[in-house]
Formats: sequence, C-alpha cells, structure tokens
Amino acid sequence: MKSFLKKFIQYYLKVLTKFVLWRHKPFIIAIAGSTGKTTVKEYILKFLREKYGEDEVRGNPRSYNTEIGLPLAILYLESGESSFWKWWKILIQAKIKAIFSGKFPSKLVLELGVEKKGDMEYLLEMVKPNIAIITNIEASFTYPNSSLDIISDEMKTLVERISEKGTVLLNNDDARLRDLAEFSKAKVITYGLEEGSSAKAENLETDIEGQSFKFTFNDQQEDVKIKKYGRHFVYAWIIAKVVKSIL
Repeated sequence: MKSFLKKFIQYYLKVLTKFVLWRHKPFIIAIAGSTGKTTVKEYILKFLREKYGEDEVRGNPRSYNTEIGLPLAILYLESGESSFWKWWKILIQAKIKAIFSGKFPSKLVLELGVEKKGDMEYLLEMVKPNIAIITNIEASFTYPNSSLDIISDEMKTLVERISEKGTVLLNNDDARLRDLAEFSKAKVITYGLEEGSSAKAENLETDIEGQSFKFTFNDQQEDVKIKKYGRHFVYAWIIAKVVKSIL
C-alpha cells in the first residue's frame, strides 16, 4: 500500500509540475553534482534576488531535489512525510496552485539529486534547464551506494540535454567534469582555480576574516573577499557571479 501511495503521489506531482512549468515558463537554473549543491544554490539565489527581487527568484526549500522533492520545490509545498492525510491535503493544494495560481517566479534555481541510473532522466522529464551547473563528481555520504561511474553517466545525461541556446557550467578542477564538455551542444563555461578555467579564482588567501582572491572572467578582473572558509564557498561565489552575468 505504501509503495502504491508513493507511486501515485510521485506521478500526480509530476503531471502538475509539468503543467505549471508549461503555464509560466520560468527560466530554470539546475544544479547537480555529488556535493556542494545547496551552497551553490544559496549563492545564486542571493545574487539574483539582489538583481531581480525576492519574488522573481525561487529555489528548493531545504534540499527537495528528488523525484518527489523536486515537484514540491517547484510547487512550493511541504512534504507530507508519512501521513496519508497530510499528503491528501498537499495534493489538493498542488492542484489548486498548478491550475489557478497567477503569480509565479520568473526564475527557478533547482538542485537535482541523483543516486541511481535513470534518476536524471526522470527529473529532466519535468524540468528543461536553461543553465546547468555541475559541482563535482566524487564519493558522497548522501548517496553511499552510487558508484562514480553511475554519477558520471547521470551528469553526462544532464549535459547532453541542455539545448544549444543554453549554458553548461563545469568545474574545471574536476577531471571527470572537464571530460563532459565534449558532450555538450550548449555553450560551456568552465570555472575553478586551475589554469584553463573560463571563470577563474587566483591568488587565493585565507585570514581571520575569511578568504580573498582575484576573480577573472570575460577579460575582466575583480578583487573579492568572502567571509567564509573552504573552497566550496569560492566555487559557489564564482558560479553565482557567472550566472548573474549571463542573466
């Protein structure tokens, strides 16, 4: 019964999600990878909301990024968890929002979580990203049963599905991601700290106030200071800056 209920909820939300995206046609930014997706999402949301306003940009609440979580993120609804009656209420709300809602953000920043073969294909049946960002491909505590080859194939599927009018951002410091560039028919922008990155952070330094670096992109340079520690924050800042420049 629980299995049947889950499949029904999954299918119902998928149909409503496709319908609401067809109605409103938002610009979709998809973030995938083994780790760092939420940090990247939060930076992009911050940069784009500064430019376009809070109401125009929406992201996944929490880390709703799977076959049920992604529709909930797009429809902006909470999970019913294990309660039948909560799910019944949520499905009614989802239908009302999909059919009758007049206000919808013009831009969606969505994490795509994949664990097994076919997960990415399923998510892409719902969303058609204009920009795809891949953070890395590595072993993850979140998905301990997934091999690197499976995750790499899922990321390849995402890259291949972005149209020639879209953009793909790949981490140039990850050799597996560099190799995915050849499968893209969209514009590819690489980012990172290593040579050859289209968007590059150089002279990275850390002190008691955070991290500083020189950012170079499109023949322009900028001195940057962020009050966070760890390279994943540097990557997130670079990605958000590039996305903001595209839009």
